Amino acid sequence: MLPPQSITARYDVVTEHVRAGSCAWSLLAVRDSNLLVDAITPAQFEADGRLPYWADLWASSIAMACALREGDTLSGKAVLELGCGLGLAGIAAAQAGANVTMTDCEPDAVEFARYNAALNLAPDELARVAFRLLDWRDAGAAGAFDLVIGADIVYDRELFGTLVACVRRHLAPGGMFLVADPGRSIGKDFLRLACGEGFALSERSVAVTHHGRDLRVTLAGLVRAEAA
Repeated sequence: MLPPQSITARYDVVTEHVRAGSCAWSLLAVRDSNLLVDAITPAQFEADGRLPYWADLWASSIAMACALREGDTLSGKAVLELGCGLGLAGIAAAQAGANVTMTDCEPDAVEFARYNAALNLAPDELARVAFRLLDWRDAGAAGAFDLVIGADIVYDRELFGTLVACVRRHLAPGGMFLVADPGRSIGKDFLRLACGEGFALSERSVAVTHHGRDLRVTLAGLVRAEAA
């Protein structure tokens, strides 16, 4: 399955093969995301402040994907992925039986995620996946979800409040917000803030091998305290 010209005409791409335990995926990614960063002018960065983090495959996404494939608890559940990037976590959720909505604020991320989903999912799994643009700062809602997921998305302190508000808008009663983070101090700060905003926290550490490096990723589950 060849990537669409709408991607290859603008990006130098590479297919990354990911294997973790009994799981394996193939993902189209940007070959060198540093070139995308270099192309951002100071004026563009000042106006928007976004960097193309979506173009890389992160260890947190692999850890999240493996966690979602464990067991059979996602069958028939509604899952919202925030900051889907290349789409790995959402793909894993669909493989686990969930009805998945993959979202990102970057149109190109949504396009890559759509292609990667088609590359990895069986037709019946792909039929349960939707794609849409979603900016956390937008007060609109995409629906109510049993599980909201985000891999490596808590790196900007200025967006903590809008992220918590976005999760509140989309989390169904009794639902969980599952965050994967590579153990950064700023990620721990986000978890403390979320607990102060009425969420109960459970967390565990997961070992991941990515690009030849052995890493540990924190998987944190956040549930509204009244529903815990």
